[in-house]
Amino acid sequence: MDLLARSDALLDAAAPQTPLAEVGNLSDRVRAYLLAQLTAGELAPGERINEAELARRLGISRNPVREAVAGLVRQGFLVARPRRGAFLRTFTRKDADDIFSFRIAVETFALRQALALGEPGFGLRMRMIAGDMLEAARTGDVGRMHELDIAFHRTICVASDNRAALRAHEAMDASVRMMIATVNLREDPLELSAGEHLAIAEAIDRREADRAEGLLAAHIRRSRSNVVLAPAAEREPGAPLSPTPRRTS
Repeated sequence: MDLLARSDALLDAAAPQTPLAEVGNLSDRVRAYLLAQLTAGELAPGERINEAELARRLGISRNPVREAVAGLVRQGFLVARPRRGAFLRTFTRKDADDIFSFRIAVETFALRQALALGEPGFGLRMRMIAGDMLEAARTGDVGRMHELDIAFHRTICVASDNRAALRAHEAMDASVRMMIATVNLREDPLELSAGEHLAIAEAIDRREADRAEGLLAAHIRRSRSNVVLAPAAEREPGAPLSPTPRRTS
């Protein structure tokens, strides 16, 4: 079995959190494969994408690889440099501020929309996810916490029944996961994060829209404070930052 075929399991795992969930042609599959690698921290910031080597490893021609790379450049995950190729982007403080500010806007909008729809099971679903997060935090299961964290925030956007909000969230979530995988993070106590999610879920269950929005925004702002980045002027373009283990957000 070739490498691209073996990567399908990786694509399946990433599908619920990425706008590339519906993978069809070969270039889409390569793009989803690359995005999964980027968000998993498999490549260092500033690292060049070697299209020829990637095509050789995947056992395919260069055309779908070139198309996939061009797509990731358009999405802002890679940076194209004339006559040099495409490189994994680096993140600055401004990037993080922009991404997390937009995340607050999208998720609080989605939350208010979801509460306005009044779907009966929404609050219960959120409480169940938050309860599972508390259990994962108590046992120190970081991987499970990460999965549940993604599910918690995505569930809010799905419940809004707003496709534009969901698309924006999925694209932004990929950027957040890519940033978290490639930058330095302050230690974030698991039980603190789980407790914040539970408080949000309880406010949702009680249909306290203002309180739920405030708690959600405060949680995202605290997540931003854990991301340690140098301003653009303090490092050379493309200079790698030391990767650290993934945290919940």
